[in-house]
Amino acid sequence: MEHLDDFDHQLLDLLSKDSRQTGKQLSEKIGLSPAACLRRVQRLRETGAIEREVAVISPKVTGGSVTLLVMLTLVRGKPDRAALLRRNFLKRPEVKKIYHVTGEADLVLTVQCASMEAYAAFTEAHFYADEIKGFDTIVVLRSYDPEPD
Repeated sequence: MEHLDDFDHQLLDLLSKDSRQTGKQLSEKIGLSPAACLRRVQRLRETGAIEREVAVISPKVTGGSVTLLVMLTLVRGKPDRAALLRRNFLKRPEVKKIYHVTGEADLVLTVQCASMEAYAAFTEAHFYADEIKGFDTIVVLRSYDPEPD
């Protein structure tokens, strides 16, 4: 990936909060012309600095009123089985994101369920696989997103 300058970093920061901003809106915030902003954004997409753009869907719409962070500890020595486990989790509608992390846990999953009872059923169905040594759950009470500039 090529070198990113201060303008590129400012654009990435702005787009990470709201990727639908126009060239004019970006221009007003960083001091480049709208055309220059749009050229830079296109280059950031083409070079992979921007991997993808997504919509953040309200849990109220999807029926996921409980958000949980689940820390999974995997059995060591089974990397192929762990990869299959990750792929299978990503197919589940309850699983919104998976992070491969350092520390005591190996994976952190963001999970949304309609209720704690639904989450209990999800854990019973999916967290007692041979590849999973154990799991710990954090219930999200509130979520705060940065305000767009």
